[in-house]
Amino acid sequence: MSKTKFNKNIFYNEFKPDFLILIKEFPDLKKYIIKQNEEKLEEISFDWSNNNLSLLMTKSILDYYFNIKYYNIPKGYLIPPIPSRLNYLNLINSILIKEINSQSSDIIGIDIGTGANIIYPILGNSIFNWKFICSEINDESYNNAKLILEKNNLENEINLIKQKNKNNIFLNILNQENKYIFSLCNPPYYDYETEIKLDEKKRDNEFNFDEVYYKKGEFGFFQRYFIESICYKKNVYLFTILIGKKANMENINDIMNTNDNKNIIKKFNIQKIQTGNNLRYIIYWSFFDNYTEFINTKLYSNEYNKFRPIIQY
Repeated sequence: MSKTKFNKNIFYNEFKPDFLILIKEFPDLKKYIIKQNEEKLEEISFDWSNNNLSLLMTKSILDYYFNIKYYNIPKGYLIPPIPSRLNYLNLINSILIKEINSQSSDIIGIDIGTGANIIYPILGNSIFNWKFICSEINDESYNNAKLILEKNNLENEINLIKQKNKNNIFLNILNQENKYIFSLCNPPYYDYETEIKLDEKKRDNEFNFDEVYYKKGEFGFFQRYFIESICYKKNVYLFTILIGKKANMENINDIMNTNDNKNIIKKFNIQKIQTGNNLRYIIYWSFFDNYTEFINTKLYSNEYNKFRPIIQY
């Protein structure tokens, strides 16, 4: 049973929390109100430029709507906007509904680079009862995500793994004796070789380096993500990744449509996701024609299982 007040059947409708209820439940939100309509009390303007409000609002929404009672993020780390995260999860759910005859409790997802906020696994578990394996490379992000799981008694639902090699994505995290239903990833956005100097002082105050920078940016991350997805093509049914820059889409299309890749990719699609004024692209692919083929495919033998022990739930 879902642990949330959120209607999981809403698809691509922007999630709009009831601010009046939230203010009543969490009175500290009042001090960030700039203006409130005296006749229509639900029309409220907040000081969204204040990071303290952003974190408090995220905590309040997660507590009230999603039953996440403890939530905190270290200063200088990304505070996740809930609606866009919900849209990504809802897209994955819509694909699974169409293609998989499976109970939510049977679904294990992978979140690559879960961050200090570990937002996708805790939302996916709360709404859909999905279980997760998630990876993180940054020490402080890992420790904070681990604390969120412990405080909310989610360690048996979400398996957090420390990635020790910055050059790896699935390697050292997955093993070739298990099957996973999907992977998701919100990759670093900026290229640290060309974009790090852009407004550097401001960025350093707002973000953690590992959250926003990667060699060649999100396109470079996609290249590595896709290459490693081929290594685990028998283990994961649906690979997905969030891309923010439209300029990267042509290069990604070129990669996916080379003759070699077209011979092994059975499904490939790009879905636009609009959240407010924010447009993003979800790219997803599979090395299987259908879920039955995935279930019936034999996995690699033990001699090829070099990466880590079998993960049990």
